[in-house]
Amino acid sequence: MSDVRSKTVAGRVVRRRVSAGSKSEREAVVLETREGDYVLRRKGGNPFRDPDLEALVDHRIKARGHLAGSTLIMDSWKELD
Repeated sequence: MSDVRSKTVAGRVVRRRVSAGSKSEREAVVLETREGDYVLRRKGGNPFRDPDLEALVDHRIKARGHLAGSTLIMDSWKELD
């Protein structure tokens, strides 16, 4: 049986402010998709600043990972640009 929270999505990576007005408000790397937007984290990566994720900003990617709320914790990704 597969994990129903496992997800593969494609879209454009951007940097923007998330959780406006809350204690969690911050600049984050976000994947914008047709289904919705996901804050990106890399499995094993630093949740606050990850140079590997920041290098993806302004690129299109296809990412696979697990959802934790609105965060996609990526196991793998492929640049589409």
